[in-house]
Amino acid sequence: MRKRLMLAILLAAVSAISLYLYTVSLREESEGGQKVTVLVAAQDLKQGTRITTTNRAYQEIPRAYLHPGSIRKQDENIILGQPVSADIKQGQQLLLSDFDSPKTRGARRLSQQVQKGQRAMTIPVDLSGSLAGMLRPGDHVDLLGTFARGQGTDWTTVTLLQNVLVLAVGSSSETEAEVNPNRPFSSITVSVDLEEAELLAFAVQRGPVNIALRSSEDILTVEDVPDKNFGDVFEVQKRTAFAHRKMRKIEALKAAQ
Repeated sequence: MRKRLMLAILLAAVSAISLYLYTVSLREESEGGQKVTVLVAAQDLKQGTRITTTNRAYQEIPRAYLHPGSIRKQDENIILGQPVSADIKQGQQLLLSDFDSPKTRGARRLSQQVQKGQRAMTIPVDLSGSLAGMLRPGDHVDLLGTFARGQGTDWTTVTLLQNVLVLAVGSSSETEAEVNPNRPFSSITVSVDLEEAELLAFAVQRGPVNIALRSSEDILTVEDVPDKNFGDVFEVQKRTAFAHRKMRKIEALKAAQ
């Protein structure tokens, strides 16, 4: 009887620990994943100021929202003693692009920018997909695909992936300030997990993939997004319902202000 009681207590403890770890994992995932410690300015820095252990600080940021040029705590020796190439405000992240030296320019390969468990995948884009060349590394986007059903007469647009991190545009993984606005690009590299990479590989072979840029403050995903097809375009009733839905959203935003 005593052994059974001890076994029951042990199983209850294991279950409680497992539930706690699962809850922590869900919370981390909903908040952008495990937090990573990166370097920020501990005070306002003027152009030419050299980074020291007294004018840099640390900040924790969820993995999903790391800038491709972020400098992690374990890599701080890369920039210690290096002068910043522009003014930086207190609390602003220190990025590799803030330092113009061979040491920092070659510090991180693309593979070092890919988060653990993720994959870098390059997909083709046109002028629309590149947002007229304004898309930048560090942006988050939704990916939409348009495909033919049946004999190719019924076309449907679906939301493939949401809140996808852009690692590079064209051959550049530089920051927004450094990307040449006059240099067009025909591809972007995004961060996805392996299953998402399979879906994306299948999609780009079968139809155009379009990109919708997200607000930098929008981290939520939308569930049960309905597909869109010719019916939504040509049927008056559906168009009217869609217009009413838009008006309700506008009214809700006005009420919240």
